[in-house]
Amino acid sequence: MNHLRKQGSSTLRLVLLGAGTIASVSCGDDPVGQPTEGTILVAATTVGTDFDPNGYTVSVNNGQPAVIGTLDTVFVNDLAAGNYQVSLGGIASNCSTVAGENPVTVAVVPADTVNAEFEVTCEVPPPPDDGGGDPVP
Repeated sequence: MNHLRKQGSSTLRLVLLGAGTIASVSCGDDPVGQPTEGTILVAATTVGTDFDPNGYTVSVNNGQPAVIGTLDTVFVNDLAAGNYQVSLGGIASNCSTVAGENPVTVAVVPADTVNAEFEVTCEVPPPPDDGGGDPVP
């Protein structure tokens, strides 16, 4: 009998706790505890040959640049809701971004992560044009 009482009192506490939770959620306009910030996930994908050994830089709204690798991701956290420009810099001369804009504009929403993706293609640079070949007689 004692076992049933403990179980019953635990059930009662759970019901009361649940009722309090429902009551606090149903009160409506109180934003306490709701996230107000979001995150940007910046992804750099590089294909081709002769990758830039230093990687790239990424900046948000022309802010302080952060280093990102040629096949890497970086999270930019704790951003207020709104639109942000994300740019990829430090791209070697033999590389270029493909199929997209640089910078990109993304919309951050509270409690969510939005992606800013950059695809970069690198090629072996052509040999310098030094006028080589045989002299013309």
